[in-house]
Amino acid sequence: MASRIAPGFLVLVTSLVAMGVASMALYVPSLPAIQSEFGVLPSDTQVTLTLFFLGFSFGQLLFGPLSDRFGRRPVLLIGLSLYMVISLSCAFATSIEMLQVGRFFQGFVACVGPVVGRAVVRDAFAGKAAAAAFSVLGTALAVVPAIAPILGGQIQTHIGWRANFYLLTALSLILLIVCAYRLTESLIHKNPDAIKPVRLIKIYAHLLTSPYFMGNVLVSGLAFSGFFAYFTEAPFLFIGELGLREDAFGAMMLFTVAGYASGSFLSGRLVPRLGSRRVVFIGCGFLLVGSGLLLLLSGTLSLVNVIAPMSLYTIGFGMVIPGSMAEALRPFPRVAGSASAVLGFFQFFCAAMTSLIVQPLYDGTAVLLSVVILSVAVLALVQYLILARTIPADTEA
Repeated sequence: MASRIAPGFLVLVTSLVAMGVASMALYVPSLPAIQSEFGVLPSDTQVTLTLFFLGFSFGQLLFGPLSDRFGRRPVLLIGLSLYMVISLSCAFATSIEMLQVGRFFQGFVACVGPVVGRAVVRDAFAGKAAAAAFSVLGTALAVVPAIAPILGGQIQTHIGWRANFYLLTALSLILLIVCAYRLTESLIHKNPDAIKPVRLIKIYAHLLTSPYFMGNVLVSGLAFSGFFAYFTEAPFLFIGELGLREDAFGAMMLFTVAGYASGSFLSGRLVPRLGSRRVVFIGCGFLLVGSGLLLLLSGTLSLVNVIAPMSLYTIGFGMVIPGSMAEALRPFPRVAGSASAVLGFFQFFCAAMTSLIVQPLYDGTAVLLSVVILSVAVLALVQYLILARTIPADTEA
């Protein structure tokens, strides 16, 4: 395993992760416009986001084992090809139902970038190099959903919502070409039993019964839940209730970018001194403070009363995600693809379930949203306290 990371390699892997998560966020400023065009309820358009989360979560359970069996490169190339076709079909959707179906399958194949990207890093690097790479990937996983609406807001204002999917189609084509010519296979020893049902059941059972693995997975999944609950409701609060233009809404997401970047920076500085587990604990504290402040201020809907608390929340998010991801995968190098799949499944399944909860609760205020976010922050802290008593396993399935 390498001890240093080539910049070009890291840019490519980060781009794969970024494209997958940009798929969920780029069109978010267009949700009210999609609602208007198809003449449906806000919840009908929010479902397109929830279905993407579900597809993204379940797809990882397929692509993870496939990458362990056949290698990272072929699975990635096939996944990118399918993604390109499905993204184009979303651009041509003629009904909300067609868009909902398209978004589910787009999410199903969009996960191939993050799944294979994480597994490639685990194949190629160890120790501090792996931790540094995971920090960059974790940053992309949270920062891109915040940056993408800025571009999406401009696209909606000047072109229209369908252009989001044309752009994703073009980006996937570029990545497909680059990966075909530049990405080499990182998996030295393929696992011929990786997709056999008995073996899969054994691997997943081992992962799911590992207290250390599941503890880290649940902490990261709960942190994801709060962020994406906000993500689901934000366009309707800011555009629908406060009257922001779509491009202005996108710009408001810069504050969450700054929060996450600050948290990630603090994580990188503090991990060598305190260790990743203590940094995750501090991050959980920020989640709790930010969500608690959001609840206190939620009686009066304003930009400051929502964005300031959520910026604190995303600082905690930036501290929790890199450490919990690296710690979850560390004991399982030979089944990194499957372990990465289970990790990603729970992160986005938690996000999907929380999104389903907040949709029917939408009442034009941030009160109920803040209750949901505070609840998952409390659960994340409780789960960490349980995790703190757990010793990581040194064996794997």
